[in-house]
Amino acid sequence: MNKFIQSGRLALAGLLLAAMPLVALQAQDAEFKPVAVVSVAPVEKVLADVQYLADAAGQRDAGQMAVLLSAPFTVGIDKSRPVGVIVMTDGQTFAPTAYLPVADFDKLITTATEQIGPPQDVGDGIKMFTPNQMPVFVKDAGNWAILAMDQEKLANPLGDPTAFLKDLPEQYDLALQFFPGNIPEIYRNVIIEQMKTGIALSLEQEPDETDEEFEARKKQISDQMAEMERLFTELEDIIIGWNVDATKQGTYLDFAYTAVEGSDFAKTMAMNSDLTTEFSGFSNQAAAINFQVTEKLSETDIARMEKQMNDVREQGIRQLESEGELEGEELESAKKVIDLAIDTLVETARTGSIDGAMMVDMTDGKGTFLAGAHVADGQRVEDGVKEMLKLAASEGEVPPVKWDADTYQTIRLHVMQIPLDDAPPEAKDILGDSPEFILGIGEKSVYMAGGNDAMARLKKAIDDSIAGTDTKVGVMQMHVAVLPILKMVQKNSPEPVPGVDAAVAALSGGADKFLVTVDMQQRFMRLRMMLEEGVIKAIGAGVAAQNAADANADFEDAPAF
Repeated sequence: MNKFIQSGRLALAGLLLAAMPLVALQAQDAEFKPVAVVSVAPVEKVLADVQYLADAAGQRDAGQMAVLLSAPFTVGIDKSRPVGVIVMTDGQTFAPTAYLPVADFDKLITTATEQIGPPQDVGDGIKMFTPNQMPVFVKDAGNWAILAMDQEKLANPLGDPTAFLKDLPEQYDLALQFFPGNIPEIYRNVIIEQMKTGIALSLEQEPDETDEEFEARKKQISDQMAEMERLFTELEDIIIGWNVDATKQGTYLDFAYTAVEGSDFAKTMAMNSDLTTEFSGFSNQAAAINFQVTEKLSETDIARMEKQMNDVREQGIRQLESEGELEGEELESAKKVIDLAIDTLVETARTGSIDGAMMVDMTDGKGTFLAGAHVADGQRVEDGVKEMLKLAASEGEVPPVKWDADTYQTIRLHVMQIPLDDAPPEAKDILGDSPEFILGIGEKSVYMAGGNDAMARLKKAIDDSIAGTDTKVGVMQMHVAVLPILKMVQKNSPEPVPGVDAAVAALSGGADKFLVTVDMQQRFMRLRMMLEEGVIKAIGAGVAAQNAADANADFEDAPAF
């Protein structure tokens, strides 16, 4: 154990003293600008969050061990204040500096001395350590210990680094904030040229790739690089942050950015700050799987999407022709399917709006799929489906479709019976004895439904959407609920699965979702990926139960002597 702790001390000391890839600044010097900020929440918050995760995963002892092992490494540190690393630039050079909150500077130095050897006193309250022959300078600045790899960077340190950390320590356990527009142009050009050179060196023509296809692929990569270059001019900052939040019952990872005023990014975000959907009936928080996307498109966005879709069209058609698997009418039919699909996407983008939702409901073990979306021309979608079915029929038997089987709320409903003659009983139990696939076509909308009680559920979703046309939504919301999926696996497994059984039991308290959301507010965009507490519990319980079952099986199978 002592050897383990000693190794841990060396690792932490090395991390703290080498975590200097960032900035010192003269606060009064207006020429200095931040390039990057690293924020670490106060030690007491980080340890509390680690314990929360350990408790949720059923590993309370591991959380307590983390607290125990961290104690020797945090001697002298003020556990109630954050750690910060800041990188500044004057347009030509970088000034990296780290700030450790200090409760007792002498104890902090003593701890570092025990791990990497005694420092040299270089005056002005500055100590110099030389781990691995690399000088690291540490300055006593009252309630902060300031670290840099260049003594000159400590001449005029920040009076209060929290002014640059802002609210990052409150929002996240660990966060990185970048300011791409502040990277000096000379370095920015170097970064871009290095990326282009790296791509050029790695980009080789595939053996089965024609010259035309290779040139098209190179053009796509060039366009992607142009998009990357926009980040340097159109984004004020980029934040990547991870946090554990017991009040929200889970842990999440954020990717966020703020756009430059007047930029294309800013215009798009302003358009998407207050959104409503026409398909609220196709989104349900109680569903096992739920997905909704709603977005307003700027002229720049439309032009970009149109170009991307037409590139996909060209690639798809070239691939069909080069593969040679389809000929004559079948080849022309496949091309027509691609044209109709791409034309639908392009024309829909030109309307300036994307709106749709889908869900998979597994209530009581019964499966139903529902989806609805805005399109520029519903008839074109129907034509594409007919062409696709025609192509499929040329290669095998396709269930018949009853076109215009019903009309509801001006929506024409086409019905295909899903054959389950040879399906196992479990499939019939989930989808029903006589499930249907339904395609609904409106003038500017398309709907799909399938599985158990599909027709009634589709009509209800349409009614709910009409009644909820003013429903406020974000740009994107998606969730996968673990409990109903595991229950279905549990119900249809031929024999018990210990890991699944334990996970289901652990999820009895709810909070069982993996969520992804995208929100925009004026010039700010945030993508959040979150695991709710129940999922963490299910993972911990499921892994532990399955490991125990596997170990027991190995023991029973072991030879007797």
